[in-house]
Amino acid sequence: MSLLEFKNVSFRYEGEEGQILPLALDDVNITIEKGEFVAIIGHNGSGKSTLSKLANAMLYPTQGKVYVNGLDTCVEDNELAIRTSVGVVLQNPDNQIVATIVEEDVAFGPENLGVPQRELRSRVDNALKSVGMYEYKDHEPHKLSGGQKQRVAIAGVIAMQTECIVLDEPTAMLDPVGRKEVMNTIKKLNKELGISVIFITHFMEEVTQADRVIVIDSGRVLFDSTPTEVFKQAEKLNKIGLDVPQTAKLAAALRNKGVEIPNDVMTPEAFVESFIKLSGGKVK
Repeated sequence: MSLLEFKNVSFRYEGEEGQILPLALDDVNITIEKGEFVAIIGHNGSGKSTLSKLANAMLYPTQGKVYVNGLDTCVEDNELAIRTSVGVVLQNPDNQIVATIVEEDVAFGPENLGVPQRELRSRVDNALKSVGMYEYKDHEPHKLSGGQKQRVAIAGVIAMQTECIVLDEPTAMLDPVGRKEVMNTIKKLNKELGISVIFITHFMEEVTQADRVIVIDSGRVLFDSTPTEVFKQAEKLNKIGLDVPQTAKLAAALRNKGVEIPNDVMTPEAFVESFIKLSGGKVK
């Protein structure tokens, strides 16, 4: 059984005074398996955020069905199980921080689920350690950097023991240092703890770190494949307002000049490794 499944899902927001708005999602079929790291990209208004809210019953499909571990998100009695299976981290961490002390904020979600005090203490400590924020447990959240705040927000979801974390552009408001902190945390949670990740972003360099990329255009799935295969479609991506990673552009330019750079070079690390091999290992 898949962790998350969208079956012929369409969604339309309600307009004012009977106004009929276009579909935000249109006949979407997506399956997410346990342990996957899936990036979702698309231009503004393509339906990415709508998809994230449908994933844990913040919204309900207009047509079709969304299932979490086989549970229909439209069934009210399933809501608690769904939201403890799939947690959502928003773009602005300030919108999710509700307490004046870091550990109290992380405890907020599981405490509302009725987790016993002894287990709550363990969950909060483990969650903070998993995102590298345990030493800040007694700090005031508003005094933290943007990247640190976002890691606290992620810890709050982890403390609820979700199987899947949906991150809706969590690095959009961060500087390069904060983005790197959050990306390292996300990769650790996925690779070491086996937590499924659905990562919505507009930074193409971040997309290269996912196992799989889903491209949404005007509410429909345009591509669903590996980063290497998706970014081969540079011309089609450009037509819908998306770019490819700078490293991939550089590698493509060199290939056009006859340099034997592999097609799957997408990251700076892979580029350097490939370049060293081309030089016969003589680069120091």
